[in-house]
Amino acid sequence: MQQNDSRRYSISSPTIAYLVREAEGDVVVLLHGVGSSASTWNELIPHLGSEFVIVAPDYRGHGFSESPVVPYSLDDFVDDYFRLLDELSIETAHIVGFSIGAVIAEAIVLARPERVRSLVLLNTIGGRTSIERERAFARLEVIRSSDPAEVARASASRWFTPDFIERQPALVASEVAIVSATSPEPYAAAYQVLATTDLIDLVGSIAVPVLIVTGENDVGSTPRMSRAVHERVARSQLVVIDGLQHYLHIEAANLIADLINGFLRGPHPRTTTQ
Repeated sequence: MQQNDSRRYSISSPTIAYLVREAEGDVVVLLHGVGSSASTWNELIPHLGSEFVIVAPDYRGHGFSESPVVPYSLDDFVDDYFRLLDELSIETAHIVGFSIGAVIAEAIVLARPERVRSLVLLNTIGGRTSIERERAFARLEVIRSSDPAEVARASASRWFTPDFIERQPALVASEVAIVSATSPEPYAAAYQVLATTDLIDLVGSIAVPVLIVTGENDVGSTPRMSRAVHERVARSQLVVIDGLQHYLHIEAANLIADLINGFLRGPHPRTTTQ
């Protein structure tokens, strides 16, 4: 396990590294994507309301957290979440989950709804078709057989629009570097959880307010999947952002922060926005 001066570390094992922004208001926990780390939120965090306490963990096997022996399960990630919050004496929190983080967030609220105040699901997964399941398993095989740096470089065009890649090469390179630094076994183990998990038949029992946001052109976490989740969650809002792909919180940090801030601060009507 690496050490980083900007991270704090859990006392219990496996050690979970995390970023914290102190404040006086509600706690917001940010859950990153597969193969990434808490550093992926660097563009978004400065735009989130200054009243919110921000906690952003690195998953087991990711970033600066400890890497226990694979395989990993969805329950492992959920247990790590509660273990960290218990250490920090945080009873309830809002959760912002991106990609696999959205799936983990759903599993967290399904396991312990009394400890979740609301959810923001960015580019979530749910209700995969048979073709989409086949694509997920095909990508899993690529990840299992390839170096993470190779996968990350090839994935940039899935994550970001061509215009953003041209205008902001440093931000694209930063995310590619984060994923490239992930060890192959944990990366594949986490992606296996993503590829084999579909909570669509369970999300209807989620009773907390939920904001669902996705990109119009996300090919992995498609708008159809977000709509399927929205249709089943009674207290949900859906926003599909024109023209964008997967990494909304980097490419459109201001817009995503505005949506999150407004949602966390305001009432929670059921709406759909294109």
